[in-house]
Amino acid sequence: MKEKELLRRAKARFAQDRAPFVTAMLAGMAAHGYAFSNKLVNHDEIESLFGKGATVTSGRWGLEAVKLLFPDWSMPWVYGLVSLLLIAAAACLMLRFLGIRSRFWQGLLAALVVTFPSLTGNFCFMFTAAPYAWAFCLTALAVYLWRWGDWRRGALSLVLLVLALGIYQAYIAVAASLFILKMIADALDGERGVWEIVLDGLKALLLMAVAIAVYYAVTLLVFRFTGAEFNSYVTENVNGSVSLPRRVRMAYDAFWYVFSFRNFYLVPFEVSRYIHIALAVLTLAGLGVVIGGKKKALHGALALFLTLLLPLGIGCMYLIMSRASIHTLVMYSFVTVYFLTALVMERLPVGPVRRGRELTALALSAVVVCNVYFANMVYLKLQLQYENAYAFYTVLSTRIMETEGFDENCTVALVGRQEQLLHRFPELDTELFMAAPADLVNIYSRENLLRNFLGLELPFADDKTTERLASDPRVEAMPAYPYAGSVQMLDGVIVVKLG
Repeated sequence: MKEKELLRRAKARFAQDRAPFVTAMLAGMAAHGYAFSNKLVNHDEIESLFGKGATVTSGRWGLEAVKLLFPDWSMPWVYGLVSLLLIAAAACLMLRFLGIRSRFWQGLLAALVVTFPSLTGNFCFMFTAAPYAWAFCLTALAVYLWRWGDWRRGALSLVLLVLALGIYQAYIAVAASLFILKMIADALDGERGVWEIVLDGLKALLLMAVAIAVYYAVTLLVFRFTGAEFNSYVTENVNGSVSLPRRVRMAYDAFWYVFSFRNFYLVPFEVSRYIHIALAVLTLAGLGVVIGGKKKALHGALALFLTLLLPLGIGCMYLIMSRASIHTLVMYSFVTVYFLTALVMERLPVGPVRRGRELTALALSAVVVCNVYFANMVYLKLQLQYENAYAFYTVLSTRIMETEGFDENCTVALVGRQEQLLHRFPELDTELFMAAPADLVNIYSRENLLRNFLGLELPFADDKTTERLASDPRVEAMPAYPYAGSVQMLDGVIVVKLG
């Protein structure tokens, strides 16, 4: 009897989430199916085919721990599907937490979460896609389980949030944004007192502050036992020298730049930028209508203040890290903007404003379509870049092996850089999104590319030897690759002068 009751409850719970979950899976496959069914690579993916990249030294000790769940094989089909399932589940948790009831808005928001450009960026680095999706899901679950006054769920939320931060620190911004949205929803409903809502927010802030403190303490403990320390990427990008007001300004600037300059490719096309501007106008207008209809001035003022606070929650990583270290993957929290729109539209009164709700639904649907197109364009470009690089390294390897004196004792030194050897595919500018095509020539992982993709074991000279050769007058006199004389044997080293 107990088993039947549990099964009945499970079916009832899934029935509530069926629409957003199914929509998320369908939209996700439309956007990312190409990445799941092909092995797409970039400079980091080539290096980490059988690894997770920098883990403990980046403060991501959770990445090391999740190897038990996600072994060190960058498998696009398996990890792609697992990631999509986790993100779809996270979207359902976010919808439940915010109390969005309409099946239509649920499905639309779930589609926006799984097609958002930040997730496309995650799938460009498939070796960490599943762990990051797991961290995103843990963050959503931590927020969902948080209940005011329930210390057991609060403690569990804290543990889950710490684990999420141990995998990817940037998802603290997702938690902050969701907490702010929940407060906005409560303020718009007006059923709870203003000070009660504010107290909830302060408790949520305390939760996040304690989670960050515990995460940092665990990180230091891990360092103590492993002898590791933060790598230069972390230490050079901590925003310690910038004043707090300036950091806050950076967060708001970044939010504005998404709309004005399509920053981070979160708004991938120019037409999408105009759609987002229209959505912002419709959302703010709807917010005014909802607040005006409630006739609760204090609740309305709180809702407006929290709406103005939302960009800071979305960009709160600027309070910690430098502007240069913030990129598309870090800004996944921007997807919560669409939830604000849905919260407002669900609360609009019936009547003349119905047209605004319909226009908003149409605009959000257009954003999903734009995101699906963008994801597939990015993946196609990744494949074309790889095929260009494969052809380049095939020819380069042939020329190296045809060099007079080539034998098993030779080492290879690639000297200089070359930015023009691979086609850039200017039809889609994604240089700040997934690095320039030339990086596949100048990459630190090219020895792995030769070994794992071309099957060639060509030992590279060490950095000291390469630096010495770079200043050698004989190398300086050599023409740049691919011209005759750009590959020569010098002192037992086959030197390729790239530029």
